[in-house]
Formats: sequence, C-alpha cells, structure tokens
Amino acid sequence: MERSRAAKPLVTCTKLLAIAAFTLPVWLPSAQAQEQDFLCDATQASTNELPVLEKSCPIGKGLWGNQKPKHNQSTFWIQCGLLNKPLSLAEAKALYNVVSGDVWNKPEDKGTRCLIGPYQDYKQARADMLNVRKVKSYEEAFIREVASKSAGMAKPAPAPRQKNKSKAVEPKQVATSAVPVATTMSTADTEMPSEVTVRLTAEVSGVTYKVPYLMFSDEQFYMEHGLPWNRLNYKTATELCAEMDMMLPTEAQWQQLLDANIMSKNKWPMHLPYWGKDRKALFTTGKVSQLKGTSLLNVACIK
Repeated sequence: MERSRAAKPLVTCTKLLAIAAFTLPVWLPSAQAQEQDFLCDATQASTNELPVLEKSCPIGKGLWGNQKPKHNQSTFWIQCGLLNKPLSLAEAKALYNVVSGDVWNKPEDKGTRCLIGPYQDYKQARADMLNVRKVKSYEEAFIREVASKSAGMAKPAPAPRQKNKSKAVEPKQVATSAVPVATTMSTADTEMPSEVTVRLTAEVSGVTYKVPYLMFSDEQFYMEHGLPWNRLNYKTATELCAEMDMMLPTEAQWQQLLDANIMSKNKWPMHLPYWGKDRKALFTTGKVSQLKGTSLLNVACIK
C-alpha cells in the first residue's frame, strides 16, 4: 500500500476540522488560533492510519479520582493508554463507537500515547471517558487538563473522597514440610498513599510480598487476567518500592515465593519476569538473568 504523507494540519483547541471516523481525509491548515489557544502540528501517513500528533503537543496534567478542572477555560484530552506501538485504525474502531471526539496517536519516549479529543466541554469529556472505560483494555482511561494561557483559576475543587478499602478474603494457610507457610489476599485493590494501589499481597515465612500498580501514570502496562499491570525499568521499580517503604526481592526471597506455589493460584501476572535486587530478572520458572536496567518488567516489592 502506498504511504503518502498527508499535509500537516494544525490542530487548535477551539476548532478541529471534521474527521470522518474511518475515512480520515487529508486536512488543510486550520484557521489561526486565538491567543489563549495552542496549535499542534499533526501528520497522517495514509488514510488507513490514525493521525499522529506532534511530540511537543501539550496534553496537560491528569485529573485523578474526583478532581475537577482547575481552570475556568481549559481544554481536555482523554488518555486511553501508553502503548508499545501506535494504535491501528482497526483497533480504534471500538473507541470511535463510544466517543464524540477523535482518536490520535502521539509519539513519546516510552512508546505511543493514545489520546481522544480535544474537548472544550469537561462534562462531555468525562462522559466519553466513562464510556471508554467500559471498553476492554481501556479500563484505566483518564482525563488530562490543558490550561489556556489566559485561563482564570476556578474555585478550588473539593478534596477527592477516600476510596473504601477492599475487604480481603480470609488468609489461607499453605503449610507442608516442603513448602513455606504463606498467607494471601484477594486480587482486589487495597489503598496506598499517592497514586499507588496494591494489587496482590502474600506473606511467606515472615516476608511480605506486594504487587503495586501505578494508577493514572504514563508508565507502560500490559494486560493479563483481565487487568493492566505496570511494566517498569529497574530505576522506576526501585523508586516505587522505596515509596512503599519496601525493596526489590533477592534471589532467595524470590525462590521462597515460588516454593509457596501461590502465584498461579491467585492469578499473579506471570507472562513477564520480575525485577529483583541488583538488576536481576527473576522468572517464574526459577531462572535468573542479569540485566542492564532498561528492560520493562513486572514489579513485586518485599519487606
């Protein structure tokens, strides 16, 4: 298929030229934006691919939990994910079916960001975001706010309500002469400070193991057991465990967890190895490999 480069359109936050969901015509430059608006270049390699926003296009900051917009005049994006590769037009079909905005790819240092919008109306952006979350693999979608240059400050938003802590199932004992004693919790998220959620917890021979998840983050994730799981480099994994007052496991501690035989029973992510102390990749098969630290692996913290 011939890949012709489309004319570079300018995307403004006050007016977007019409985009047919699956024809995606070549655009002409938009009208000059007003002072408070920003302009973003965008390219389209072919009519069979999604348009791509320039890397420098401002996308603002995330609105977490029940946070309201911080400014009177803002533009909004829905972030549908940070992916290993650009979202295809076929994959975007499920999103176009539930939103009023347009779907874009935006290149980033860590992959490709999937964005929907831009929106001038926060209520519409939120309504579309809730619809996106109902689509499989996009349950972690969230809204980003881009403040206008001339935006006035809105009234302070009320503090987000605290989530109710999930009830853990009764701890189960795994005790035989060959297996360490282990207690586990359900896969329901438990609350942590900041944007960190603990997805899984186990205790083996006095050592606590926790699998954290960074909510609303820009870190890459992959799907397993119907849930997204972070894929982090060694530095970020170490910092995340430190934030929880924990650390990465040693080889011996990892083997102790494997011997307890609880990962498959309780649906731990197992498709990727986990980071261990001193940049070790710890596999669920028991294999251990030395890495440089740039690989994106699962994370389990211990204390």
